[in-house]
Amino acid sequence: MPKFKFTATKLENILDDYAKIREQTIPDAVVANARLLCVELARRTQPFGDDDSAKKKGEKAITRDLRGRSSGSGVARAGIFTGNTATAEQGFAFYATGPNVRLFISKSGFAYGTDKTFYKPDASKSELRNIHKSKFTNGKMSSAGGRTRDVGRWKFIEKYIVNANTLDSYVDDQIKKVGWAKAAWAACARELRQVTGSATRGIPRWVTRHDSIYGDVVDNSYNLKNPSVKLTNLTPYASQVISEGEKESAKTVVITKMIQQMKRILKYRETEIA
Repeated sequence: MPKFKFTATKLENILDDYAKIREQTIPDAVVANARLLCVELARRTQPFGDDDSAKKKGEKAITRDLRGRSSGSGVARAGIFTGNTATAEQGFAFYATGPNVRLFISKSGFAYGTDKTFYKPDASKSELRNIHKSKFTNGKMSSAGGRTRDVGRWKFIEKYIVNANTLDSYVDDQIKKVGWAKAAWAACARELRQVTGSATRGIPRWVTRHDSIYGDVVDNSYNLKNPSVKLTNLTPYASQVISEGEKESAKTVVITKMIQQMKRILKYRETEIA
């Protein structure tokens, strides 16, 4: 679970000047910039970005993992599932041949089949979910369904053969979860005290729509010796969707914004005095 501590220990002088310039206390300055950090962390959590293209990228990734993708639209990927709508009346044969299930015969003459363990026409969405989760290794989707075994004129595929309507419904459910890991940072922003305006401004609606319970904030901003705010994304797979490098980049962006703002305010005051 990614933890991120926004602390003033190494930035004490900057924060002190920043607080004085903005006529804020150091605790308020720490909290205000912790909110900015929430925005940056959300932006840098997969799917990367904060616009509609980032949302669509996340939706396509889910669809690709579940249904696969042809080589015509990028790198080919088999996917975990395939939806079965064929019936015997349509000319398709489905019957067991020993430990296997025969699916259909192609025009090329190959007989396609699958192991019985992959043939699950009655699987529920919860069963699909369990299969889906089992294909993650260290937070990354395996290349499940990517191989075939050729035995003579038979081709055996590894995809799970499931009801097409059940698969459609499951894919729709998963697509609606896009932005879930980001939403924990939005939850952190909401927990911060004394934030003027909307706590989640800068974080898109497709992220804030999720009512995440995985954002945790420890506010030690009133500790005069070491004022800090610790933000933690408790989403189970959070460490797999935001790297340490991205977290460090988020911190750098916030510090840079602070310095730029101080310069603008100082320049304005110098002009005002002149």
